[in-house]
Amino acid sequence: MNYNRDVDHYITNRALELISAGYSEAQTAKLISEEVDMQVSRNVVHGRVYRRNERDLNLGQRLAMPYFDRYRVYYDNEVPPEAKVSYEFNEGPLKILVLNDIHTPWQHGDALKCALLENGSADVLVASEVSDLYSLTSFAKYQHSSFELEVEEIIRLFEFFNANFPVTHIVSCGHDRRLPRYILSRIRSDLLFLVETDLMGVLARPFPRVITIPKNYYQINDAVFTHLDVSSSVPMRSAIRSHEWIQSWGEHIDVAPYRLLVQAHSHGSGIVNLPGVQLVESGCLQTIPQWVLNKLPRRAWVHGWVVAYQNDGVTDLNATQLRVYRG
Repeated sequence: MNYNRDVDHYITNRALELISAGYSEAQTAKLISEEVDMQVSRNVVHGRVYRRNERDLNLGQRLAMPYFDRYRVYYDNEVPPEAKVSYEFNEGPLKILVLNDIHTPWQHGDALKCALLENGSADVLVASEVSDLYSLTSFAKYQHSSFELEVEEIIRLFEFFNANFPVTHIVSCGHDRRLPRYILSRIRSDLLFLVETDLMGVLARPFPRVITIPKNYYQINDAVFTHLDVSSSVPMRSAIRSHEWIQSWGEHIDVAPYRLLVQAHSHGSGIVNLPGVQLVESGCLQTIPQWVLNKLPRRAWVHGWVVAYQNDGVTDLNATQLRVYRG
C-alpha cells in the first residue's frame, strides 16, 4: 500500500485502538505493518499514541474554563493588558516570599496554603515553575491532565497573587518552554510568529501586580533568585552550580554582585554559606507524582519555601528562613 494521508490517519487511529485494547507497542506495530503492507516501527506507534493529547483526539470539545472566560477579553485582545505596577525595593524593610516548583495542577495544596497564610505580609512574592504543562509533553502519561485545566490553575493562582501581594514576579523556567515545543512540533518554525507562545505573559495580562520575568534568574538588590536547569543528587550541588554559572557569565547577563542566591529546580532543601554569599535550595510545592514513585530518584523531595528580609537593599543573611512543610 502506498503511503498517503489516509494511511497516516489509519495508523494513528488503529494504534490508539489496539493500545486501548491492551496490545503492547511491539504487537501493535506488527499488526499494523501487516494491515497496511508497510513497515511500522514500535517508535512510530509510541509517537502516535503518546504524543496526542485530549485536545487532538476530541476536536471541537471544550472543557469548562470559568477563570479563562472571566478574563477572556484580555486574552482575545479586546482590551489592552493592564499596566504593570512599578515598585522601588531599595529603601526601608522588605520581606520577600519565594515559592518555587509549584507545578499546577499537581501543587501540594496544604503546603502552598501554609506558605501563603504564614507570609501574607510579604512585600514581594517571587515564584517559578507555577505550572507543569504536563498535558503538552510527549512522554508516556502516568496521570491525567488537560491543557484547559492547567490554564485554569495558572489563572486562578495569578488572580490570588494579584489580590494578596503588592507585586509578584514569575521567573521563567524550563517547563514554560513546553508550549513552544508543542507548537513547533505541529507547525513550521517560520510560522511561529502567528502564535502566542509566552503563555505566562499572556495569562498575566489582566493582573497588574503579576509581572513575568523572561529569564530564569531575577535579582532584587543583593539577592538573586534562579531556576537554572541544573540539578544533582548531591545536596546543595544545584545551588553551587548555579552560583558558579552566574559567576562565570555575570558580566554578560547583567547580574550585579549579590550576597544571597536562592535556587529552585532541584526540589531539594538546604543552606550553605560560602565566602561572601549564602546559597539556598528552596524545596518544592508539588505533590510527588506517579513517575517519581516509579523511578525513586536518589535525592528526596522536600516541600518548602524561603523567606528573605532586606533593609535598605541589604539582605539580612541571619534572618533568611528556609521553611519545610511537615504536614
